[in-house]
Amino acid sequence: MSLKAALAVMMGFALAAAAPAVAQSSAALPVDDRASQVMTPSEVAMKWDSLVPGPGRSDRITGQVLILVRLDVSSWQGRQGRIYQRLAPQPGSPVVAHWTSQGPLLPGSVRDGERTLVYSGTLLTPRMEDTFRMTLEADGGRVVRPQNLDFTFEIELESAP
Repeated sequence: MSLKAALAVMMGFALAAAAPAVAQSSAALPVDDRASQVMTPSEVAMKWDSLVPGPGRSDRITGQVLILVRLDVSSWQGRQGRIYQRLAPQPGSPVVAHWTSQGPLLPGSVRDGERTLVYSGTLLTPRMEDTFRMTLEADGGRVVRPQNLDFTFEIELESAP
């Protein structure tokens, strides 16, 4: 499961357009994450950070989701590499995702249109698993309808000796 199919974000009165394709660096290869699973409802309930948003108050809205991340890295087992998580650009309101992890993947954050490192080292097993507790943030003043978030993973391998 690519996380793009599972994370439809509900932002109060809603955020929704298909995310455009994201170009990846020429050295980056896609990582199969179809076995990943969203453990909470795929429509994330977003809440205002400020009880009464308005002038001088925060317009930020946040929501949380639990994801069991399963990456098939069998093609690169035994090799050195760096794995990145990417969030496709979002039309309208920018989105930021922050997460904690419990396994081999690094905790971190990513803004839409960017990627961030989640693993660096030798790929010892054919599959990497971790649990992400993810918090999504957006500007509630710019949200107009539901929006699908497109998270993907990619790997850059170190040159073989």
